[in-house]
Amino acid sequence: MTSGQKQFLIELINTPAPSGFEEPVQKLWHKEVSKFCKDIKKDIHGNIIATHNPGKEKSIMLVGHSDEIGLIVNYINNEGFIFVRPIGGLDPTILASHRARILTKKGIVHAAIGRTSLHLLTIKDRDKKHELHELWLDIGAKNKKDALKYVSIGDPVVFGDDYRELQNNTAMARCWDNRIGIYVAAEVLRKLIKVKNLNKTVYIVSSVQEETGVWGAGNVAYNLKPTAAVAVDVFPCSDQPEITKERFGETKVGSGPVITRGVRSNNKMADEIINISKQKKIPYQIDVDYGNTWTDADPISQVRGGIPIAVVSVATRYLHSSVETLSLKDVDLTVDLLAEYTIKTKLTF
Repeated sequence: MTSGQKQFLIELINTPAPSGFEEPVQKLWHKEVSKFCKDIKKDIHGNIIATHNPGKEKSIMLVGHSDEIGLIVNYINNEGFIFVRPIGGLDPTILASHRARILTKKGIVHAAIGRTSLHLLTIKDRDKKHELHELWLDIGAKNKKDALKYVSIGDPVVFGDDYRELQNNTAMARCWDNRIGIYVAAEVLRKLIKVKNLNKTVYIVSSVQEETGVWGAGNVAYNLKPTAAVAVDVFPCSDQPEITKERFGETKVGSGPVITRGVRSNNKMADEIINISKQKKIPYQIDVDYGNTWTDADPISQVRGGIPIAVVSVATRYLHSSVETLSLKDVDLTVDLLAEYTIKTKLTF
């Protein structure tokens, strides 16, 4: 990726936008994509659709979801401590001692996620796995009245830090899931703009609310009725301690895009993507679905009598944590693969 593309990626990562509160990152995505595509629309839910080469008989939709997991303010006690509910699937045991950002209408309010200090715990309680309602956010408020000057019930919260590069062209962040999907989709379109005589319409979508029900992209597909669709997401790879390959298969950070094959995935699309990977000498990995892909592809596959779907993902460690880790090389390879596939597929089923 160029320095400009990397800056776009970092801005996407560093912009907090949990499910239902995607507008800041959607504005950023719209601003960048509008530099090379003028046909961009937003639907009632906040999904953004960029259309290239309209009016062709066949069409393909590439979609990533813009939202991330997070928390939402649920209660403030008399002492001014703030209690939260989850936005999306998260493990409460990873939250204690994190820094958090409460996204209020007046701006960001910083907070510590607290739990009882080790020094004050009984031996019995030291090994206890705390549930979410047993943790709290501390903004330094004097009491409830003071806290309410800064924070309101229903304010969203993100936890963890922003983009950070590691060794060997890897990087960590709190929300590769799934800013990487909307980045890849945008960069595929940037490539396609330069292609002459493209024989299909291409819809590039930055969807909403995948983490809280996997439904936003289904509405878009219903309205657009594409010939086929590809969901771009991250994939929980198995190259770390404690992961059993016999149960989860073998996928690694830095070993190329992950192509899904299986029950719900359209096998003709998967085979085409695999063949293009081989032709272009792009390394790839295989994941299997056994009835659900757990991505935006699932609702798309069910609308309008059924739309053929595929899933191409970037292998990522520690999903739904504040230190999700992937390879930037894999990101570039995924862009290259999906651009080639979009150009070459004949969309015949």
